[in-house]
Amino acid sequence: MLPLLLALSLTISLDSTISVSPSHQMLRISRELATQEFDAYVRHWQKGQKLQLNHPLFSLTKVSAGPKSFPTITFTGHTNGLPGEVSLTFYTMDGDQVFTPPGTVKIARVDAEQREFHVDAVVPRLLIGRTGAIQVTFSGEGGKRAAYYVKAEF
Repeated sequence: MLPLLLALSLTISLDSTISVSPSHQMLRISRELATQEFDAYVRHWQKGQKLQLNHPLFSLTKVSAGPKSFPTITFTGHTNGLPGEVSLTFYTMDGDQVFTPPGTVKIARVDAEQREFHVDAVVPRLLIGRTGAIQVTFSGEGGKRAAYYVKAEF
């Protein structure tokens, strides 16, 4: 397996929309599947922020805060109709995965009928007041997978 790493760049427009140019992606290629990973940084997600992160398997269109009783982050998007699921995983800026108790992360199941999704999670206590990363992953049939790594201040 020989990874090909390309420089990543982000475009932030005046209306707080974030997009990643398709030519600036990180690609991992293996015998069984190809995974594309995008990298983004969101600054004002608590107020709601439009996203333009597009991949042939799924797109993220918005990030926002959930209910006020718990610090919750919500991602909205759509898929191309392939059956699978969209999930969230939290990481520290050192790359360590952060434990999320059962029931604090919602997984969205998608297919040809249910293409739009909302996935949300309670922000882990360890990340409150710190910068961390959220991996938003689409896992579909046949090992097809795409992931966005979104950095945010919690």
